[in-house]
Amino acid sequence: MTTVINKKALNSNHIYKKIKLKGTKHTADVYDHALPENVFRDIQARIFNQLPWFLESGDRSKQSYAASPLNNYKITDHTQFNHLFYHVNERAHGWSQYTNFIEPVLNILSPRAWFRCKANYVARGDKKGISRGWHHDATGSMNGENGNPAWNEFKIAVLYLNTNNGYTIMETDNKVESIENRLVIFPNDVLHTAILQTDVPHRIVLNMVFLPYKEYKKK
Repeated sequence: MTTVINKKALNSNHIYKKIKLKGTKHTADVYDHALPENVFRDIQARIFNQLPWFLESGDRSKQSYAASPLNNYKITDHTQFNHLFYHVNERAHGWSQYTNFIEPVLNILSPRAWFRCKANYVARGDKKGISRGWHHDATGSMNGENGNPAWNEFKIAVLYLNTNNGYTIMETDNKVESIENRLVIFPNDVLHTAILQTDVPHRIVLNMVFLPYKEYKKK
């Protein structure tokens, strides 16, 4: 079933494709040209040139500042950095002060609730086929307990900010290539991993974990 989103916030010229996830009842939704060109270029420029990046950590208090702007990096071997915009376990911190950079993307998803939102930067490496490791994005102890939603109710959204030979692959053997301004949405309970790039200096994506509405409700 197609994930419910705010389609009015999509580029009017987007191209939609539904992918059947092999051997399951699930599908993935792919939106090419998801954002209007001028909006996407603005987001891309801000993230590439103004966003501060940190050595990968799930805890903002433990993150080590890396460098900004991104184009100053001289790093290889698939080193990963991120910028955490929001995590439900750190909601006392609120959203990052840079959240306005990605507001048009958040408006497309317009969920019931957010679990996490971050940008990932991976530097180029020489070895092909390197994986970040199979995983579910939303996990933990509150799965369906005490009125909390079950993890299989959550969805993953990835917006690819640059084109490269890396890609997302799912346990179902479905592959989504990294094409700029492509948005893919798929169920959290489908194991997946990123295969990292070897052709360009960096692979950059927005990774968002959210609880969608069962039907769209205008806010």
